[in-house]
Amino acid sequence: MKTIIKTKRFFTKRIQSFATILVTIVAFTACSEQTTIEELGLEDAVLIEKIESASKITVDAAALPTATKATFNDELADSFIQNVQLAKGLGYKVSLYTDNESRVEATSTVFFSMSGKQLNDQDQKRGFRRNKCFEFVFPVDFIMPDDSAITLETKADWVLIREWYKANPGVKVRPELLFPVDIQLEDGTIQTLLDRSELMAVKDACKMNRDKRKCFKFELPVTFTMPDASEIIVNERADFRLIRQWHIANPTVNEKASLNFPVTIIYKDASTAIITDEAALIAAKVACRN
Repeated sequence: MKTIIKTKRFFTKRIQSFATILVTIVAFTACSEQTTIEELGLEDAVLIEKIESASKITVDAAALPTATKATFNDELADSFIQNVQLAKGLGYKVSLYTDNESRVEATSTVFFSMSGKQLNDQDQKRGFRRNKCFEFVFPVDFIMPDDSAITLETKADWVLIREWYKANPGVKVRPELLFPVDIQLEDGTIQTLLDRSELMAVKDACKMNRDKRKCFKFELPVTFTMPDASEIIVNERADFRLIRQWHIANPTVNEKASLNFPVTIIYKDASTAIITDEAALIAAKVACRN
């Protein structure tokens, strides 16, 4: 009798142990199906490479996790979503476009985890595209395709341009950055860019890892003649914005302000030169690049 009872107890314990193991396996399997790689603590760089190498499907931008909104209203406030690809269980690869010309490139790529956290991308080539060559000194003015003006007072205001295009989904023409603009370089130097050619010269120097500072500046005051024959005198750096304000008030006028000569330019070594006409000014700029 005792032997039978012991045998029953033995089999009961074995059955209980087997049941416990079975429940554990089922629970682990169910949990594993729901656990993302992010929750397993995979490092950002490794996760990005897994997203890159995985098969992906294109999804609507609305499919991005809610948490990404905070990033797009902060660090990526200057960017538009062009394409979103989902690597199931891993995360998202998002292609971006920006009107912020302080960025090295207009297009770039960022990655998000399944929960919506922006991943820290250590890839130098991808990171370089989103790097800033300089910082704009606000305010910065744009003329939109409908001839309305948008003024950015802070970095957060880049979303105003994005919102304009959301309200005008059929418009493909990009906004026009109004010159002159002030920029701040990494060393704290602030300089005024008179036109797009000067902006591109700074960006080219950035891409080639050269000194981005302009080799000369104007000795103030200088005078500009506007397309309506009115004149604007720039007595100090802040007065350059008067030219932008004129164009905001006359958005349909494509002709730009013309500089009145002669002017004196001051080189980085403090030496000066008198520039008598537009050809001499262009020659001075070309000499700077050589």
